[in-house]
Amino acid sequence: MRDTLLLNADGNPLSAAPLSTLTWQESIKLVWLDRINVLEWHEDWQVHSPSITMFVPSVMIVREFVKRRTNTSFSRSNVYCRDNYICQYCRQMFSYKELTIDHVIPKSKGGKTEWTNVVSACKKCNNQKGNTIIKPYKSPHKPDFLTLYRDSSHIHIEHPIWYKYLNKKDKKSA
Repeated sequence: MRDTLLLNADGNPLSAAPLSTLTWQESIKLVWLDRINVLEWHEDWQVHSPSITMFVPSVMIVREFVKRRTNTSFSRSNVYCRDNYICQYCRQMFSYKELTIDHVIPKSKGGKTEWTNVVSACKKCNNQKGNTIIKPYKSPHKPDFLTLYRDSSHIHIEHPIWYKYLNKKDKKSA
């Protein structure tokens, strides 16, 4: 279980997949070392040591902006995030374990393993497609970080207060 949402200085998560979070122990350590600003506390959760009692942070923000890479890493999980865990052929939602990566233009026909040629597909559709070229529901594209984050309905929100910080659509990309 992840207990504390970690935001960059611009108010966006440091990462979307997986969502940037910390354990309660990591967050307490950063507060104790005075390296972070706390935006929200868990009002019903305190930790105790022999000498102090302290609320556990729910949302924290770094003090100095952490520059993100300009490109989004290509990975199986990021492809699934981009496609919202929906098979791009039958349009049904599946779990991570039920999905595969499908090459729109098959490798045997010169297709490459890159953002613009792979989509999420359920095992049944991927097997039926074989080495044929079938147009997916949505054309594959390379997402930027914020698009991947904002379009991802799969992100698991541990604590309701996090919605206050994750649902802001007006944030500017730094």
